[in-house]
Amino acid sequence: MATKAMLREQILAQLNKMDKATYEQRSQAIAEQLFQEAIWQNATTIGITIARFPEIATQAIIKRAWQDGKIVSIPETHNKTKTMQFRVYEDGDELCKKALGLYEPLESAPVLPKTKIDLLIVPGVLFRTDGYRIGFGGGFYDRYLEDYQGGTLSLCYPEQITTAFKPEPHDLPVQKLVIENNLK
Repeated sequence: MATKAMLREQILAQLNKMDKATYEQRSQAIAEQLFQEAIWQNATTIGITIARFPEIATQAIIKRAWQDGKIVSIPETHNKTKTMQFRVYEDGDELCKKALGLYEPLESAPVLPKTKIDLLIVPGVLFRTDGYRIGFGGGFYDRYLEDYQGGTLSLCYPEQITTAFKPEPHDLPVQKLVIENNLK
């Protein structure tokens, strides 16, 4: 069985071949599917990342959350401790570019406690249909999810679904996958 690092590298190489127009179209289709989900509709506060290519784009999702009156929070990571916390992100807020090219909130943005986040949209590279995922390798989300009680889901392309890995004891699954064109 291939290692997580090998699997991660293979799927990212495949996704990186996508052209910009296709990427935007596919991201929008997945966002539209998300908006139909009860877990999205019922959430008043969401946690979400500012995605980078080839991750499914999140800017349209964030804008829709604001339009729907939801509170949006984005993660601030702490590389030394491999931990993160979510800070409120409002329209027009400035972001700073951090390690690995991630855009994160400024330290002046209010921290949102885990107990106040209804829905966490968890990024990933590969997914099993039971919700287990291979992330980007830092373990930030597995640590954060340990005592998180709200709803969790991940957005993914069909080619990100695999059976090629077994979860490790520290891995925590998301409750739902929103898979492109997998309308239920």
